[in-house]
Amino acid sequence: MDVQTTLQTMLEAFTDPMLKVQALITIIQEYGYDPDLRSVVNNSGAYANVRQNALVLIGTIVPDITFTSSTDAENLKDQLSYIFDAENYCITDRKIFLYFNDLQTAIQTVISENGYGLPELVTYETKVSLPAALIAQKLYQSGEYDDDIVLRNNANIKHPLFMPLTLEVLSGISDGN
Repeated sequence: MDVQTTLQTMLEAFTDPMLKVQALITIIQEYGYDPDLRSVVNNSGAYANVRQNALVLIGTIVPDITFTSSTDAENLKDQLSYIFDAENYCITDRKIFLYFNDLQTAIQTVISENGYGLPELVTYETKVSLPAALIAQKLYQSGEYDDDIVLRNNANIKHPLFMPLTLEVLSGISDGN
């Protein structure tokens, strides 16, 4: 099996396009990209091949992502931009370099278009711990966004009835005030 087919097979476990992209980004990091340095730290031929194939796959998946906030879109756009810039710095073949430049531009355009006009993420603070449904009702006049609040802040939540005092929430869904 070639690298592309192997990567595609690995992604079959994921149904959400954003999870597929995050899995590919993890693979890119495992194969020589350091996100802290924003550079390639192992550019052996086999590692570069895996990273480049993963970037091509990301290009096919990104149009299927449904963003819930412009902040999520902007964060992914920035993350991929750093990866592409690092990879392009290592490419010596002009045709491959031009291909990846074009791919990066196409991905950035799709992400910008799909994230345009969506609400941003903002910090919401309370003085007392409240249930997620009450916070959603307070912010959006609807309890239907309680799952979104819980998912966005999952690492800090012990129980959805007792939310942390500081949360990351969507702005601009409705008047809310």
